Amino acid sequence: MPIYSHSQLSMYEGCPLKYKLRYRDKIKRDSESIEGFRGTMVHETLKKCYDNLKFTGVNTLSNLLTYYNKTWRGKWHDSISIMREELTQEDYRALGEKMIKAYYERYSPFDSDITIGTEMNINFSLDDETKYRITGFIDRLSRAQEDVHEIHDYKTSAYLPSQEDADSDRQLGLYHLGVQRKWPHTKNIRLIWHYLAFDTELISYRSPNTISNLVAATKRLIDEIESAQDFSPNESWLCEWCEYPDLCPLRKHFFKVETLAVNEYLNEPGVVLVNKYVALRNEAKKIDTDISKVKEAMFDYAIKEEVEAIKGSDYKARIRFDERLKFPGKNDAKRQQLEDVIREAAKWTDVSQLDTTSLAHIIENNLWSKDLIDKIMKYGIIEASSSVHISKLEDEEK
Repeated sequence: MPIYSHSQLSMYEGCPLKYKLRYRDKIKRDSESIEGFRGTMVHETLKKCYDNLKFTGVNTLSNLLTYYNKTWRGKWHDSISIMREELTQEDYRALGEKMIKAYYERYSPFDSDITIGTEMNINFSLDDETKYRITGFIDRLSRAQEDVHEIHDYKTSAYLPSQEDADSDRQLGLYHLGVQRKWPHTKNIRLIWHYLAFDTELISYRSPNTISNLVAATKRLIDEIESAQDFSPNESWLCEWCEYPDLCPLRKHFFKVETLAVNEYLNEPGVVLVNKYVALRNEAKKIDTDISKVKEAMFDYAIKEEVEAIKGSDYKARIRFDERLKFPGKNDAKRQQLEDVIREAAKWTDVSQLDTTSLAHIIENNLWSKDLIDKIMKYGIIEASSSVHISKLEDEEK
């Protein structure tokens, strides 16, 4: 069985097709998002910050920012995509610089712990048989003064999760287990996320029971991936950043027409079909509205003239007025009260978990006692309904 990373597992959960294209079919693309590029540049700068502590002491903020900007310029390439049209490369670069500055001012002179490793690769198994193998990179592993090992993760996204999200995070939970497997004597582990855009820390711990549940859930997910035959696409807001639009049935047509000139676009067969369908659907909505108005007028006419059939040129209309017993639906506030009445009378199984159609049949046919029916009818209403049935006139009726 192959080795899995948290990123692979998350990609499968987010979009099985993208997972298949990336990891099963091994189709690689040169494209990279500006968000991902900025994250890499910030991570490399913070790695330099802590790596240099082992040899040359504390970097000045100016030195780190110089390194960040030099690395940005040196690694920038034309395949980096910027999806938000209102932002430029400079906007993203400046925000990364701001993140580094805020982090530096918060933690300098960086002497609250001892760094064990940065961008540290960790490989371990979830089981004794080494069937379920996990790999990953810890941004920074340190040991605090109170002999607590800390797993640090830098986040450059514009999203700040809740404490509940942090407490259920799989990635650092797996790293917690990996550190314990690598150094069995490690007892106390603290998980720390640095949300750099917000200058905020989120801290979490994992109990033995939580780790046990995480292992079981991760093994189930790996089993699901290994046995998967159908890798269907999953549409979400992340599709805009996907590198496989030309291979995805949900995005392939978008990719095909996005570069067409206006005239070519409007005449493309798929575009023509969708536009025609929408026009017909809108026309049908208008017709449905007109039909409803005419039906109401027919009902009014039938009542006024005291008739049940109305003759037209080639068709006749049969008018029906009916009444139907109706009870509170599942979302009605009175539903629970009604259920309680039926349960107390030990009649719950008669209505199949309160199938209101079955209940109406029982009441209308007096299949329960009068007292119980009277109680239940407090929740029932008589709903009027009407219908029109059109049939072609026979020749002799014309």
